[in-house]
Amino acid sequence: MKANVITKIAVLVVILVFSLGMTAFGAQAVSVYVDNEKIEFDVAPIVEDGRTLVPLRGVFEKLGARVDWNKNISEVVIKDENNEIEMILGKDKVIVNGEVRDIDVSTRMINSRAFAPLRFISENMGHTVRWDKNTNSVYITRENTSNAQRSQFLKVGSKENLLALLEYNGKLYNYIWAERGIAVDDAVVNKEVNASPEMVEAPAAPDSSETNNQVEGVQEGDIIKNDGKYIYINTSGGLKIIDSNPSAPKVTATVNVPENTSVSEIFTAGNKLIVIGQNNIFHIMNSEKTAEARIMPPRYYDDRTNVLVYNVNNIEKPVLEKEFIFDGNYLTGRVIEDKLYLINTKNINYYYDLYSKSDPDIPLPYYTDVLSDKKYEIGYGDIKYFPGYIDSRYMYTVGIDLVDKSSKPDVDVYLGGSDTVYVSKDSMYAAIADYSYDYSGTQTELYNPAYTASTVIYKFSLNDGSIDVESQGSVPGTIINQFSMDEYGGMFRIATTTGEMWQNTSKNNLYILNDKLKITGMLEGLAPGERIYSTRFAGNRIYMVTFRQVDPLFVIDASNPQKPVVKGMLKIPGYSTYLHIVDENHILGFGYDTQENQWGGTVNGGMKISMFDVTDTDKPKEVRSEIIGKAGTYSEVLYNHKSLMFSLSKGLMAFPVSVSGENYKAEFNGAYIYNVSKDSFMFKNKISHTDDVETYGNEVRRIIYIGNYIYTFSDNEMHIHSIENNKKVNKINISQ
Repeated sequence: MKANVITKIAVLVVILVFSLGMTAFGAQAVSVYVDNEKIEFDVAPIVEDGRTLVPLRGVFEKLGARVDWNKNISEVVIKDENNEIEMILGKDKVIVNGEVRDIDVSTRMINSRAFAPLRFISENMGHTVRWDKNTNSVYITRENTSNAQRSQFLKVGSKENLLALLEYNGKLYNYIWAERGIAVDDAVVNKEVNASPEMVEAPAAPDSSETNNQVEGVQEGDIIKNDGKYIYINTSGGLKIIDSNPSAPKVTATVNVPENTSVSEIFTAGNKLIVIGQNNIFHIMNSEKTAEARIMPPRYYDDRTNVLVYNVNNIEKPVLEKEFIFDGNYLTGRVIEDKLYLINTKNINYYYDLYSKSDPDIPLPYYTDVLSDKKYEIGYGDIKYFPGYIDSRYMYTVGIDLVDKSSKPDVDVYLGGSDTVYVSKDSMYAAIADYSYDYSGTQTELYNPAYTASTVIYKFSLNDGSIDVESQGSVPGTIINQFSMDEYGGMFRIATTTGEMWQNTSKNNLYILNDKLKITGMLEGLAPGERIYSTRFAGNRIYMVTFRQVDPLFVIDASNPQKPVVKGMLKIPGYSTYLHIVDENHILGFGYDTQENQWGGTVNGGMKISMFDVTDTDKPKEVRSEIIGKAGTYSEVLYNHKSLMFSLSKGLMAFPVSVSGENYKAEFNGAYIYNVSKDSFMFKNKISHTDDVETYGNEVRRIIYIGNYIYTFSDNEMHIHSIENNKKVNKINISQ
């Protein structure tokens, strides 16, 4: 009995050994050749479902590519001079030069080594791949591929593609901003707040002030507008229309804005009043979706932008002619003649569903024509995306005809988005932050890739209410706000900072691009270790302020777009966050005085105003300056050009200000008024809406002039002062 058992076991062992031997003998190893040179691997390639997977290193480096394994987000990035491929482990969607594509065999981890599909990567890098079944070999022939240009935009196409784009982006975003702990500079996040220097005042009516617009003929929205007789202003008590008669001012109407709409900005165009507001709808999250029972399920809300167009022919009874609701938050808008152009952004909060459901719900973008009660949804096949975007959101571009009451808005939706926009009469430029792997570092097994920042610019043409992508370009570095950009003589100019100031690697640059957004001229490496605080474009002259411990003002000559040059530089204490063009030879700087602290650094003092004479571009000089208050003094004009009232023809300048004394003690809150000429300024008057430093509802927000009177506005009141003698002639309550 035992002999039979032993015999059976022996037979089974022989069969097993024979089978294993036959299997090993039959499984011929895969060989890989690049330009007929055999690649030696420390771990052998494998074949799966007819596809050859190889270890990351070796083949692709032999093809001239840099290979990075980012263990933090389980992502492989393979890049040569012309192409970039991103692959997350186990995913059947990959990103090739910014475009989402399908792959039948995904990158995977085998015995703690990452393996990637050989043919897919090689062919998408532009090389030729041939399989020889007789020798079980892969032959790769290197090709001299041209630089792969990313498309202006691509179509998402499907929900699966949308999810893949969001996942790749989400992992990358978290790695850059969270795990690496990059500090965001305060000035960098102050988007869409400062004016471009080519401000040309376009009065609403003879002898009245208007919004401090960026470009002549391109109206920016604000909380106040006037037509020389009537004033339109958003207050805490609602949107008011005020008869400006200084002897008998009165509120003639309160515009009937929907109750759940908070007004952001207003525009005027002929007999039209355009109101842009936020319209937020709160929801209660379904408690069944939560991980555990809660007493009160968390709330979330939909961000929506309300666009209302009123006819104000009857000033006492404005008539609503158009109303649209767009998904998301209002970023910026412009009115050019009788057309409104605006940009909206919508954050996509999909992470809850992504981790709690196998089929996450991703809302499609939409807009609603309220008056006709029609909702228009934008499908996956119509959503476009910018290759190389960095954030998970939708961006709407909207064009609205303000005159034709029956016309539909021109709406396009992009995955990705911009925070900073420059608009000329014919074009709109959207700047998008882009982050790419930095291949200058040394690779190690524990290597964590770094990223370099660049700015991608998309140029849109504006044509009779429609907005269309025209071209795209890219420059190194990041920008601070909208007046970092400018269009002049068919060229696009942009000022950027590269590197990190606090790591002493920062440099400042100017790039000049043609109408196809290709770089034709540049000026790089200004003020190493500092960053840009303000820029002003004025025809062929460009003014740039950088700062770390002193305030260098650079005067740049761009008359030759191919070779811009620094003509002169002035170093003074403090720095300017906003530059305002007075005339061709004088500019005003608004910023802060600075003082050296005990550790050798600098701290802000009071608010500083400087008049610069740039008649001699080689030797700019500060001809007058004034410091207001001590540390803690603040004015909205430092970061919002719309709060400045400036008229050289009227000889007036005014802005709201909150003045601090010693130890940050509040001393004044209101408006400062100045007489101004082309080469100087002189304090004229200060106006406050309160007898003490209590500012709730009494903080002056805007100043305008109409005829011989200055009007100041807080949420509670409007005051009228005589320009001639500074005396207050009237006031009314506007909060009711």
